[in-house]
Amino acid sequence: MTDPAGHLRAPQCLGRRSLLLGGGAALVLPRQAAARRGASTLGLADTTVRKELARDYAGTLRAVAAMGYGWFGFRLASYVANDPSEPTPQDKARMVRDAGMTMGVVRLGVRGADYDRQLDQAAAIGARIVALTTAPIFIASRTLGQTTRAALDAYIPQLAALGEKAKAAGLTLAYHNHWYDLMPIDGDRPLDLMASRIAPDLLSFEVDLAWAWYAGVAPLDLLAALGPRVVSMHLKDIDRNHGTAITDHAVTPGSGEMDYAALMPRIARLTRATGYVEVDNPEDGLAAARAAMACLRGR
Repeated sequence: MTDPAGHLRAPQCLGRRSLLLGGGAALVLPRQAAARRGASTLGLADTTVRKELARDYAGTLRAVAAMGYGWFGFRLASYVANDPSEPTPQDKARMVRDAGMTMGVVRLGVRGADYDRQLDQAAAIGARIVALTTAPIFIASRTLGQTTRAALDAYIPQLAALGEKAKAAGLTLAYHNHWYDLMPIDGDRPLDLMASRIAPDLLSFEVDLAWAWYAGVAPLDLLAALGPRVVSMHLKDIDRNHGTAITDHAVTPGSGEMDYAALMPRIARLTRATGYVEVDNPEDGLAAARAAMACLRGR
């Protein structure tokens, strides 16, 4: 159930009804509607199947497509620096198409990333949205997400400049939130400062619903506040008893605290953005992707 502000309670999967994200951008489609459209518009982020991709990139994509995913988002840079076995962005885009899916949001690197090169790569493969997973200032200290107001104030103009470069390349830059972007620093939440100080045509947002929830922010409130600047969403769940690290608390939709059955119809009235299943550290990525699809389709 949810309260009027969108705070969610008991874990629950979606019912079998069709839930649309406005304008036909469906997160969950009944089988008949999916057949008419040719594919589900639910996406999968490569993080979920990271281990499987390392073993067989093309085969994993075929398995993901067979589950009903219509979009696939991936990183432009390799998970391991200078990994010769990592397919090029061009090869990734080709394999996504060959598997029958549409290339979704592509991700920029964070540590030591050559943004000019990666923006060129994104434009060359026909991407529309490039996402920044986090700000470098949040991974500069020993404690993930810890930074200072001075560092934040200095970084925001750099983020705006990156948005300028993305726009010049014909791309939309989207910033991806974690819990720490929504924790106040000297009275202001970093995400609010980014949104207020950077023009909408230079910065959009990829809202991670579960990390917002983890920070104590109602996902619906965040979506409503950002409005049309939300161009993508990450869908996972939170189980604070799972694992020890904070990122271990990110679990498959339907297996944690969030009530997706109540959440999704209300999201449909707030945004047209595509939702991507993203589970940070699953033991079995394909099993997690399959369970998420089954949950979100109400099987």
